[in-house]
Amino acid sequence: MAQRIEYIDLAKGLCISLVVLFHIGQQIDSAQTVSHTGEVFQYFRMPLYYFLSGMFFKGYSGFVDFSTRKINKLLIPYVFFFLASYLVGMMCGFLGFYEKGIILEPFRWDIIFELFTGAEISYNAPIWFLLSLFEVNVMFYVFHNFIKDGRQLLLISLALGMTMSYIIVPGSLPYYLDRTLKFFPFFAMGFYAKGLVINHDRRLAKTYALVALCCFGLIYGVTYLDEAIKGSPWVGYLAGAIGVAMIMIVSNIVGKLPIFSYIGRYSIVVLGFHTFLIRPLKFVFSFFPIPLPCLYVAIFVCVVLLMRFLVIPLSLRLFPCLVAQRDLIRYKQR
Repeated sequence: MAQRIEYIDLAKGLCISLVVLFHIGQQIDSAQTVSHTGEVFQYFRMPLYYFLSGMFFKGYSGFVDFSTRKINKLLIPYVFFFLASYLVGMMCGFLGFYEKGIILEPFRWDIIFELFTGAEISYNAPIWFLLSLFEVNVMFYVFHNFIKDGRQLLLISLALGMTMSYIIVPGSLPYYLDRTLKFFPFFAMGFYAKGLVINHDRRLAKTYALVALCCFGLIYGVTYLDEAIKGSPWVGYLAGAIGVAMIMIVSNIVGKLPIFSYIGRYSIVVLGFHTFLIRPLKFVFSFFPIPLPCLYVAIFVCVVLLMRFLVIPLSLRLFPCLVAQRDLIRYKQR
Protein backbone atom coordinates (compact mmCIF):
# COMPACT_ATOMS: atom_id res chain seq x y z
CA MET A 1 0.00 0.00 0.00
CA ALA A 2 1.34 3.45 -0.90
CA GLN A 3 2.46 5.59 2.02
CA ARG A 4 0.03 8.38 2.82
CA ILE A 5 1.13 12.00 2.54
CA GLU A 6 0.17 13.40 5.93
CA TYR A 7 -0.19 17.04 5.02
CA ILE A 8 -2.56 16.14 2.15
CA ASP A 9 -4.85 14.45 4.67
CA LEU A 10 -4.68 17.62 6.76
CA ALA A 11 -5.52 19.77 3.72
CA LYS A 12 -8.53 17.53 3.06
CA GLY A 13 -9.50 17.81 6.73
CA LEU A 14 -9.37 21.60 6.62
CA CYS A 15 -11.34 21.56 3.37
CA ILE A 16 -14.15 19.35 4.67
CA SER A 17 -14.22 21.39 7.90
CA LEU A 18 -14.93 24.53 5.85
CA VAL A 19 -17.73 22.64 4.07
CA VAL A 20 -19.24 21.56 7.41
CA LEU A 21 -19.00 25.10 8.82
CA PHE A 22 -20.72 26.49 5.73
CA HIS A 23 -23.63 24.08 6.02
CA ILE A 24 -23.95 24.71 9.75
CA GLY A 25 -24.34 28.39 8.94
CA GLN A 26 -26.96 27.61 6.30
CA GLN A 27 -29.09 25.47 8.60
CA ILE A 28 -28.98 27.36 11.89
CA ASP A 29 -29.20 30.93 10.63
CA SER A 30 -31.17 31.33 7.43
CA ALA A 31 -30.80 35.14 7.61
CA GLN A 32 -27.03 35.03 8.09
CA THR A 33 -24.89 37.72 6.52
CA VAL A 34 -21.54 36.53 5.22
CA SER A 35 -18.57 38.30 6.83
CA HIS A 36 -15.49 39.24 4.86
CA THR A 37 -13.68 36.26 6.39
CA GLY A 38 -16.55 34.03 5.28
CA GLU A 39 -16.22 35.43 1.75
CA VAL A 40 -12.52 34.54 1.79
CA PHE A 41 -13.38 30.90 2.47
CA GLN A 42 -16.05 30.87 -0.21
CA TYR A 43 -13.45 31.65 -2.87
CA PHE A 44 -11.46 28.46 -2.32
CA ARG A 45 -13.61 26.02 -0.34
CA MET A 46 -14.74 23.97 -3.36
CA PRO A 47 -11.76 24.75 -5.67
CA LEU A 48 -9.52 23.18 -3.02
CA TYR A 49 -11.49 19.93 -3.16
CA TYR A 50 -11.08 19.71 -6.95
CA PHE A 51 -7.41 20.68 -6.74
CA LEU A 52 -6.68 17.92 -4.21
CA SER A 53 -8.55 15.39 -6.35
CA GLY A 54 -6.61 16.42 -9.43
CA MET A 55 -3.32 15.81 -7.62
CA PHE A 56 -4.05 12.08 -7.54
CA PHE A 57 -5.50 11.61 -11.00
CA LYS A 58 -4.29 8.46 -12.79
CA GLY A 59 -5.26 6.98 -16.13
CA TYR A 60 -4.61 3.44 -14.84
CA SER A 61 -4.52 0.70 -17.47
CA GLY A 62 -7.24 2.08 -19.72
CA PHE A 63 -10.71 3.58 -19.73
CA VAL A 64 -12.50 0.47 -18.43
CA ASP A 65 -10.15 0.19 -15.46
CA PHE A 66 -10.28 3.95 -14.90
CA SER A 67 -14.08 4.23 -15.07
CA THR A 68 -14.60 1.16 -12.85
CA ARG A 69 -12.39 2.69 -10.17
CA LYS A 70 -14.23 6.01 -10.36
CA ILE A 71 -17.61 4.30 -10.16
CA ASN A 72 -16.41 2.53 -6.99
CA LYS A 73 -14.96 5.69 -5.48
CA LEU A 74 -17.57 8.26 -6.50
CA LEU A 75 -20.82 7.02 -8.06
CA ILE A 76 -21.50 4.18 -5.62
CA PRO A 77 -21.03 6.48 -2.57
CA TYR A 78 -23.20 9.09 -4.31
CA VAL A 79 -26.09 6.64 -4.72
CA PHE A 80 -25.56 5.21 -1.23
CA PHE A 81 -25.60 8.59 0.52
CA PHE A 82 -28.65 9.64 -1.49
CA LEU A 83 -30.60 6.49 -0.61
CA ALA A 84 -29.49 6.70 3.04
CA SER A 85 -30.80 10.27 3.27
CA TYR A 86 -34.03 9.22 1.54
CA LEU A 87 -34.55 6.45 4.11
CA VAL A 88 -33.76 8.77 7.01
CA GLY A 89 -36.11 11.39 5.56
CA MET A 90 -38.85 8.78 5.29
CA MET A 91 -38.48 7.73 8.94
CA CYS A 92 -38.30 11.33 10.12
CA GLY A 93 -41.40 12.14 8.10
CA PHE A 94 -43.40 9.39 9.82
CA LEU A 95 -42.15 10.54 13.23
CA GLY A 96 -43.05 14.17 12.62
CA PHE A 97 -39.49 15.41 13.02
CA TYR A 98 -39.95 18.18 10.49
CA GLU A 99 -42.44 19.88 12.75
CA LYS A 100 -39.89 19.64 15.59
CA GLY A 101 -37.16 21.23 13.50
CA ILE A 102 -34.98 18.11 13.38
CA ILE A 103 -34.97 17.82 9.57
CA LEU A 104 -34.80 20.64 7.05
CA GLU A 105 -37.93 19.91 5.01
CA PRO A 106 -40.83 17.43 5.01
CA PHE A 107 -40.44 14.07 3.31
CA ARG A 108 -41.78 13.59 -0.22
CA TRP A 109 -41.97 10.23 -1.98
CA ASP A 110 -41.05 11.72 -5.34
CA ILE A 111 -37.63 12.86 -4.08
CA ILE A 112 -36.34 9.45 -5.17
CA PHE A 113 -36.70 10.51 -8.81
CA GLU A 114 -34.19 13.33 -8.32
CA LEU A 115 -31.50 10.66 -8.50
CA PHE A 116 -32.34 10.15 -12.19
CA THR A 117 -33.61 13.52 -13.45
CA GLY A 118 -30.42 15.50 -12.86
CA ALA A 119 -32.23 18.07 -10.72
CA GLU A 120 -30.77 19.59 -7.56
CA ILE A 121 -31.40 16.99 -4.87
CA SER A 122 -33.49 18.03 -1.87
CA TYR A 123 -31.99 15.74 0.76
CA ASN A 124 -28.27 15.61 1.49
CA ALA A 125 -27.49 18.28 -1.11
CA PRO A 126 -23.67 18.35 -0.49
CA ILE A 127 -23.18 15.01 -2.24
CA TRP A 128 -23.56 16.80 -5.59
CA PHE A 129 -19.78 17.06 -5.40
CA LEU A 130 -19.34 13.30 -5.88
CA LEU A 131 -21.26 13.27 -9.15
CA SER A 132 -19.51 16.42 -10.35
CA LEU A 133 -16.10 14.99 -9.46
CA PHE A 134 -16.88 11.86 -11.48
CA GLU A 135 -17.70 14.08 -14.47
CA VAL A 136 -14.50 16.10 -13.99
CA ASN A 137 -12.40 12.92 -13.89
CA VAL A 138 -13.92 11.61 -17.11
CA MET A 139 -13.47 15.00 -18.82
CA PHE A 140 -9.86 15.23 -17.76
CA TYR A 141 -9.20 11.64 -18.86
CA VAL A 142 -10.42 12.50 -22.36
CA PHE A 143 -8.56 15.83 -22.53
CA HIS A 144 -5.36 14.34 -21.14
CA ASN A 145 -5.36 11.57 -23.74
CA PHE A 146 -5.73 13.98 -26.65
CA ILE A 147 -3.70 16.97 -25.39
CA LYS A 148 -0.24 15.93 -24.24
CA ASP A 149 1.17 19.41 -23.62
CA GLY A 150 0.42 20.37 -20.01
CA ARG A 151 0.47 24.12 -20.63
CA GLN A 152 -1.98 23.79 -23.48
CA LEU A 153 -4.32 21.67 -21.40
CA LEU A 154 -4.18 24.15 -18.51
CA LEU A 155 -4.98 27.05 -20.82
CA ILE A 156 -7.80 25.13 -22.53
CA SER A 157 -9.31 24.11 -19.19
CA LEU A 158 -9.15 27.70 -17.92
CA ALA A 159 -10.65 29.04 -21.15
CA LEU A 160 -13.44 26.46 -20.95
CA GLY A 161 -14.17 27.26 -17.31
CA MET A 162 -14.10 31.02 -17.93
CA THR A 163 -16.39 30.76 -20.95
CA MET A 164 -18.89 28.60 -19.12
CA SER A 165 -18.83 30.96 -16.11
CA TYR A 166 -19.80 33.86 -18.37
CA ILE A 167 -22.47 32.22 -20.50
CA ILE A 168 -24.10 29.61 -18.24
CA VAL A 169 -26.53 30.55 -15.49
CA PRO A 170 -25.60 28.67 -12.27
CA GLY A 171 -27.89 25.69 -11.78
CA SER A 172 -29.18 25.73 -15.35
CA LEU A 173 -27.47 22.50 -16.47
CA PRO A 174 -28.56 19.05 -15.24
CA TYR A 175 -26.37 16.77 -13.14
CA TYR A 176 -24.33 19.74 -11.87
CA LEU A 177 -22.54 20.11 -15.21
CA ASP A 178 -22.31 23.89 -14.74
CA ARG A 179 -20.27 23.36 -11.56
CA THR A 180 -18.22 20.65 -13.24
CA LEU A 181 -17.21 23.01 -16.04
CA LYS A 182 -16.58 25.88 -13.63
CA PHE A 183 -14.24 23.91 -11.37
CA PHE A 184 -12.55 21.86 -14.09
CA PRO A 185 -9.52 24.23 -14.23
CA PHE A 186 -8.74 23.63 -10.55
CA PHE A 187 -8.65 19.88 -11.14
CA ALA A 188 -6.18 20.44 -13.98
CA MET A 189 -4.11 22.75 -11.76
CA GLY A 190 -3.94 20.06 -9.10
CA PHE A 191 -2.72 17.45 -11.59
CA TYR A 192 0.10 19.59 -12.95
CA ALA A 193 1.05 21.12 -9.59
CA LYS A 194 1.38 17.86 -7.67
CA GLY A 195 5.16 17.61 -8.04
CA LEU A 196 5.64 21.20 -6.92
CA VAL A 197 3.24 20.84 -3.98
CA ILE A 198 4.43 17.48 -2.67
CA ASN A 199 8.09 18.52 -2.76
CA HIS A 200 7.78 21.49 -0.40
CA ASP A 201 10.82 21.91 1.82
CA ARG A 202 9.53 22.20 5.39
CA ARG A 203 12.80 23.82 6.46
CA LEU A 204 11.43 26.98 4.87
CA ALA A 205 8.44 27.04 7.21
CA LYS A 206 8.80 30.74 8.12
CA THR A 207 8.94 31.74 4.49
CA TYR A 208 5.90 29.59 3.73
CA ALA A 209 4.03 31.12 6.67
CA LEU A 210 4.71 34.62 5.37
CA VAL A 211 3.54 33.64 1.88
CA ALA A 212 0.36 32.08 3.34
CA LEU A 213 -0.34 35.25 5.31
CA CYS A 214 0.11 37.34 2.17
CA CYS A 215 -2.28 35.01 0.32
CA PHE A 216 -4.94 35.52 2.98
CA GLY A 217 -4.39 39.28 2.87
CA LEU A 218 -4.80 39.35 -0.90
CA ILE A 219 -8.09 37.44 -0.85
CA TYR A 220 -9.34 39.46 2.12
CA GLY A 221 -8.68 42.61 0.11
CA VAL A 222 -10.68 41.19 -2.79
CA THR A 223 -13.78 40.98 -0.57
CA TYR A 224 -13.79 44.80 -0.32
CA LEU A 225 -13.93 45.29 -4.08
CA ASP A 226 -17.06 46.36 -5.91
CA GLU A 227 -19.60 43.54 -6.27
CA ALA A 228 -19.33 43.53 -10.06
CA ILE A 229 -15.55 43.18 -9.87
CA LYS A 230 -15.29 40.54 -7.18
CA GLY A 231 -18.06 38.54 -8.87
CA SER A 232 -16.03 38.34 -12.09
CA PRO A 233 -14.84 34.84 -13.10
CA TRP A 234 -11.32 36.23 -13.48
CA VAL A 235 -11.28 37.35 -9.87
CA GLY A 236 -12.91 34.10 -8.76
CA TYR A 237 -10.26 31.91 -10.41
CA LEU A 238 -7.39 34.09 -9.21
CA ALA A 239 -8.66 34.26 -5.63
CA GLY A 240 -9.46 30.54 -5.70
CA ALA A 241 -5.93 29.66 -6.83
CA ILE A 242 -4.37 31.91 -4.18
CA GLY A 243 -6.61 30.39 -1.49
CA VAL A 244 -5.71 26.85 -2.55
CA ALA A 245 -2.02 27.76 -2.37
CA MET A 246 -2.56 29.20 1.12
CA ILE A 247 -4.19 26.04 2.49
CA MET A 248 -1.57 23.80 0.89
CA ILE A 249 1.22 25.89 2.43
CA VAL A 250 -0.39 25.93 5.88
CA SER A 251 -0.98 22.17 5.73
CA ASN A 252 2.63 21.60 4.71
CA ILE A 253 3.90 23.69 7.64
CA VAL A 254 1.69 21.97 10.22
CA GLY A 255 1.98 18.49 8.73
CA LYS A 256 -0.58 16.70 10.89
CA LEU A 257 -3.42 17.47 13.30
CA PRO A 258 -4.77 14.14 14.64
CA ILE A 259 -8.54 14.67 14.41
CA PHE A 260 -8.52 16.91 11.33
CA SER A 261 -6.07 14.65 9.49
CA TYR A 262 -8.27 11.66 10.31
CA ILE A 263 -11.48 13.23 9.01
CA GLY A 264 -9.50 14.40 6.00
CA ARG A 265 -8.47 10.85 5.22
CA TYR A 266 -12.13 9.81 5.29
CA SER A 267 -13.57 13.11 4.08
CA ILE A 268 -16.03 11.31 1.80
CA VAL A 269 -17.80 9.87 4.87
CA VAL A 270 -17.96 13.33 6.45
CA LEU A 271 -19.29 14.80 3.21
CA GLY A 272 -22.03 12.18 2.96
CA PHE A 273 -23.18 12.12 6.57
CA HIS A 274 -22.55 15.52 8.18
CA THR A 275 -25.94 16.96 7.19
CA PHE A 276 -27.61 14.11 9.15
CA LEU A 277 -26.18 15.60 12.35
CA ILE A 278 -26.54 19.37 12.10
CA ARG A 279 -30.31 19.77 12.58
CA PRO A 280 -30.57 17.21 15.44
CA LEU A 281 -27.69 18.96 17.20
CA LYS A 282 -29.38 22.31 16.67
CA PHE A 283 -32.55 20.85 18.21
CA VAL A 284 -30.62 19.58 21.25
CA PHE A 285 -28.82 22.88 21.79
CA SER A 286 -32.10 24.81 21.44
CA PHE A 287 -32.85 23.83 25.05
CA PHE A 288 -29.89 25.91 26.21
CA PRO A 289 -29.47 29.70 26.02
CA ILE A 290 -26.41 29.71 23.75
CA PRO A 291 -25.36 32.80 21.74
CA LEU A 292 -25.27 32.25 18.00
CA PRO A 293 -21.46 32.32 17.60
CA CYS A 294 -21.09 29.76 20.40
CA LEU A 295 -23.80 27.63 18.80
CA TYR A 296 -21.77 27.51 15.57
CA VAL A 297 -18.72 26.32 17.46
CA ALA A 298 -20.63 23.83 19.62
CA ILE A 299 -22.33 22.17 16.65
CA PHE A 300 -19.10 22.06 14.66
CA VAL A 301 -17.16 20.47 17.52
CA CYS A 302 -19.91 17.89 18.05
CA VAL A 303 -20.08 17.03 14.34
CA VAL A 304 -16.30 16.57 14.12
CA LEU A 305 -16.13 14.44 17.28
CA LEU A 306 -19.10 12.29 16.24
CA MET A 307 -17.49 11.76 12.85
CA ARG A 308 -14.12 10.88 14.35
CA PHE A 309 -15.27 8.49 17.05
CA LEU A 310 -18.61 7.12 15.82
CA VAL A 311 -19.72 7.69 12.23
CA ILE A 312 -16.44 7.03 10.40
CA PRO A 313 -15.44 3.92 12.43
CA LEU A 314 -18.93 2.43 12.02
CA SER A 315 -18.96 3.18 8.29
CA LEU A 316 -15.57 1.52 7.81
CA ARG A 317 -16.70 -1.53 9.72
CA LEU A 318 -20.26 -1.96 8.40
CA PHE A 319 -20.22 -0.85 4.75
CA PRO A 320 -16.68 0.02 3.53
CA CYS A 321 -17.60 -0.77 -0.10
CA LEU A 322 -20.32 1.89 -0.03
CA VAL A 323 -18.07 4.68 1.28
CA ALA A 324 -15.19 4.18 -1.17
CA GLN A 325 -12.89 2.28 1.19
CA ARG A 326 -13.13 -1.00 -0.73
CA ASP A 327 -14.17 -1.85 -4.27
CA LEU A 328 -17.71 -3.07 -4.74
CA ILE A 329 -17.25 -3.74 -8.47
CA ARG A 330 -14.27 -5.94 -9.16
CA TYR A 331 -12.33 -5.53 -12.37
CA LYS A 332 -9.48 -7.82 -13.34
CA GLN A 333 -6.80 -5.96 -15.25
CA ARG A 334 -5.46 -7.55 -18.37
